Amino acid sequence: MTSLAFLLGIPLLGGVVLGLVGHRDTARDVNVAFSAGTFIAACVLTVQVIAHGPMLAWDSEFYIDALNVFLVALTAFVGLTTSVFSRPYMRVERDHGKMTPPRLRLYHSMYQLFSFTMLLALTTNNLGIVWVAMEAATLTTVLLVSVYRTAASLEAAWKYFILCGVGIAQALFGTVLLYMAAEKIIGAEGGAPSGALADAVAAVEKMMSGVEELPAGQQR
Repeated sequence: MTSLAFLLGIPLLGGVVLGLVGHRDTARDVNVAFSAGTFIAACVLTVQVIAHGPMLAWDSEFYIDALNVFLVALTAFVGLTTSVFSRPYMRVERDHGKMTPPRLRLYHSMYQLFSFTMLLALTTNNLGIVWVAMEAATLTTVLLVSVYRTAASLEAAWKYFILCGVGIAQALFGTVLLYMAAEKIIGAEGGAPSGALADAVAAVEKMMSGVEELPAGQQR
């Protein structure tokens, strides 16, 4: 799964590199280059899934099928086009004094890390990693929203953080419930719950099929 490694590794490396050089004039081009590399990796991964079917990688911690691979490609495409648009936009903002070198470094670094967290959430097969990736995506977005450090941007960032924090807390609660429900099915079959999303969904499908087989009076 070399393409998956590149898909996740390129934006992660981009976040580190742009955290160091994101304030330079070439940072805008570097940001576009990392986004283009991520999109190319997503296209290669899409072709592989179409040709060979669903794939499990790295001890079943990652699962890519015909559904999420197109979401991955779409996310990478939006990331590429947005980086191309932001290239002249950030230059204009810098010339007007709205984006200082530290803010440019923060913007470019968080841009790549946001792409990484979104792609991680789409490709992982682990319920815990899904939740961590969603939380990380929220935190990087908060830093992007507040990059101007104005009263309006800080207010918007706090509102976004509170709203998403409540939603993610509910997602964690739902994840725990789903895991507990799957544990009863998987444990009854002699296995151990691994946190794999595919296993949890399969266990829920078994439970739902059992409910459908009940007489109408017992379903109430």
